[in-house]
Amino acid sequence: MKDSMLIRRIGGNFSPDRLGYHSTLCAAKVPEDKISLFTKTVNAYSGVTHNYKRDHEFNIWFTFIAPSVEIIENSLKKIRKASGVETILNLPATKVFKISANFKL
Repeated sequence: MKDSMLIRRIGGNFSPDRLGYHSTLCAAKVPEDKISLFTKTVNAYSGVTHNYKRDHEFNIWFTFIAPSVEIIENSLKKIRKASGVETILNLPATKVFKISANFKL
């Protein structure tokens, strides 16, 4: 199914706050000529669960999960420096909503 691109992965989905982690949604203004470098830089961080491109002024969005807010903030500083993209909004989760979906396999 992965080879056919029907699925990306199968794995657990954990609630970061219950594990003592912090999560944030980030939105970045990335010039077209820097998208490849920016996404490669962002994807190098293990705390990034996914990212996607949007047709908007803030065109690259990603989620980041880490053991502390400081790690997230320091990582975003490093991403800014490495990619040359200065405008990254840090939108931390203040309340988590989970939708349960269960499938019989």
